Amino acid sequence: MKLAAGGAAVLVVGAGTRLSQGPSGKGGPGSGQGGLILSTGTDSDVASVDVTLDDALSRISSDSWQSREMTTSTHSMVALTWNTGQPLPVAYTRSRRSGSWSGWTRLPVLDDLAGAVGEGPTATAGTDVIWVGPSDGVQVRVSGERPAGLRLVLLFPRQRPGDRQVGQVAEPLLSARTGDGSVGRLRPALVSRKEWGADESLRDGDPSYIRTIKQVHIHHTASSNDYHRDDVPALLRGMYAYHTRTLGWSDIGYNFLVDRFGRCWVGRAGGPAKPVRGAHTLGFNHESTGISAIGNYETARPGDRLLQAIAALAAWKLDPFERDARGSIRVESEGSDKYAAGRKVRLPVIDGHRDTNDTACPGRHLYDALPTIRRRTARMIAEAHRTSIVVTQPAHVAGAAQLGRTLRVDLGRFTPEDATVTYRWIRGGRSIRGAREQEYDVRPWDVGHKLGCEVTLSRDGLEPVTQTPPPLGPCTARPTVKVNTSSRRRVARIDVAVVAPDQVRPVPSGTVSIALGQRRKIAALQRGHAAARFGRYRRLPAGTYTVEVTYRGDDAFVPVTVTSTLTIG
Repeated sequence: MKLAAGGAAVLVVGAGTRLSQGPSGKGGPGSGQGGLILSTGTDSDVASVDVTLDDALSRISSDSWQSREMTTSTHSMVALTWNTGQPLPVAYTRSRRSGSWSGWTRLPVLDDLAGAVGEGPTATAGTDVIWVGPSDGVQVRVSGERPAGLRLVLLFPRQRPGDRQVGQVAEPLLSARTGDGSVGRLRPALVSRKEWGADESLRDGDPSYIRTIKQVHIHHTASSNDYHRDDVPALLRGMYAYHTRTLGWSDIGYNFLVDRFGRCWVGRAGGPAKPVRGAHTLGFNHESTGISAIGNYETARPGDRLLQAIAALAAWKLDPFERDARGSIRVESEGSDKYAAGRKVRLPVIDGHRDTNDTACPGRHLYDALPTIRRRTARMIAEAHRTSIVVTQPAHVAGAAQLGRTLRVDLGRFTPEDATVTYRWIRGGRSIRGAREQEYDVRPWDVGHKLGCEVTLSRDGLEPVTQTPPPLGPCTARPTVKVNTSSRRRVARIDVAVVAPDQVRPVPSGTVSIALGQRRKIAALQRGHAAARFGRYRRLPAGTYTVEVTYRGDDAFVPVTVTSTLTIG
């Protein structure tokens, strides 16, 4: 057995060693009862085992082979490899977690191996490495033509104490502008290689760069979808070890990875802001960048945070080259299993891996979400190039302009949506001292005046926009109506006082309607007072009468009706 050098050593079972087919392993992890034991190098926290399956697979049909249920020490990632130039297998695996076996999961074949220009020749082909979560058992099934040199690779990248804090800093997903107010490059919040723990000694050679970026290729890792936030750094360390130590690549293949929590991770080295050549899309790495969604999106639907993060990365990488995120572009293939070398084809600027290669990647659900990603990417680029804030639905002041009620500014709609909003409430055309909130309580000294609010939208690097919605009012108050009744010799006198609330400056004006039984008179208010007499020319019969007084209101006061009774003797 040979331990590969470096921080993510892979335990390789020698060519003369075989896993013989026999009874299912019943021992626990590390029991030694027919189990596979993962090991690490001295300076590594990625435990690994790479073992031949030549004698471990039994034929179960004319074109299918299956291993026994193999006990292992703890592993969380699985892949299969074989000699290059061999037929491509249809490979499945299942894992034992917490004593229960999972269903069968297909391992997607990586089609970028030796054909990944710039990676150099390699004698190893294989599947993608998938995350299965901590497991202590594995079983393999292969259909189709069985390639020579078939090997099982198990990895267990151990968590580090700091993994829980990686990617936890709260910051905007996208920063569309630079500090000097010029259009920036839409750089999203990124988790660096150093933060997720990339061992730079595993890399072979210097990064290579491309002249332009015409496309963004979307992938998925086909892994389990139930990983936790603090699993991701270890998952990346395991993928990095597999791509470099097992497959012989110079670095991790993808330029960027996005997890289901919406975090963006730097993949391949060389500087995330630079056009680094990746190894992700056979035949089309020379004019593109590759983003892989961590998870299996053949079986699960991508969440909104993941889609938003992919769009943010795509906007950042396409904007410097003025690409149309919703359009298509003519590209020349360097040779894939779908397009021969030298063939020129028109493909979407943002496409799925299946558009360029014979694969199900990035899974049907993520592929179906590509139109959404394209729309969001285009919107992010457009918003980054705006010189002013655009109001698509104007603000307005809502509520009742009445003493004791609350007015509120409805902001309408505008882009960018994260613009800062400030308020300045106005009474009768003049600013109200201290009124700077979205809501305003109508006060006594507002009665009789119109109330409005000046709304200003601002954002760094953009021209501010000020809106002055139509004011409401004049503001009104509800007065108190006081009625005093008297009678003498069957003549009634009714005195009315309409009184404004405390601290309200206007005095009620207008008219009041005064009714005594079936008789009614209209009287004008003089400084808030009015009076009426009934029975001077036609005496009132004895009896009890209903008195109804209605103040009809004016610009500052609402109508009020009160009733009382008067007895004529």
